[in-house]
Amino acid sequence: MFVNAPDTRKQERLRALVEDPRRRRFWAARSRRRQAVVALALVTIVASAAFAVSIGVEPPYTPLLMGVFVVFLLGTMVLGTQLNVAARWVVGYEGVDEFQRSEMDRATLLGHHVTAALLALLVAVTCGFGGWSVGGGLPTDVAFMVLVPLVLVTAMCHAVFPACYLAWTRPDEILQEEDEKE
Repeated sequence: MFVNAPDTRKQERLRALVEDPRRRRFWAARSRRRQAVVALALVTIVASAAFAVSIGVEPPYTPLLMGVFVVFLLGTMVLGTQLNVAARWVVGYEGVDEFQRSEMDRATLLGHHVTAALLALLVAVTCGFGGWSVGGGLPTDVAFMVLVPLVLVTAMCHAVFPACYLAWTRPDEILQEEDEKE
């Protein structure tokens, strides 16, 4: 048995998850997928901002802001998962045609370019803070308030950018009615 051999049970579970008629109807409209992408971006930014502010505030407010961070980070994960299903961007799912596969490959390549740009920005900002802190004029809180949210945004972008790109660019899906199948 091959290590990477497709498991038919797993494929059937993925197909049931991704091709569920209720989910396909829900995510058919491109406007709804675009709203989800915008919501994901906003939730991720709020989570990053809550974490950054929690570093710089006094201790009575820190647990509250960390709670906000955790709640919004969980929201980011849920929205990211739903966008993956909406764009059929589910790891191991083989129920796409060649055109969709080429779109996914393009989205993956674009996602890697965006991640590389964010990583280059992260390295540049880190080097800038390193040079600034040598002189002793930079509090460590400020560096963490910038770097940690940048790491979070980079990680989330790497994880969900291809699905967001596909959800944003794919046209409205034309759904087949149950009567047409019979």
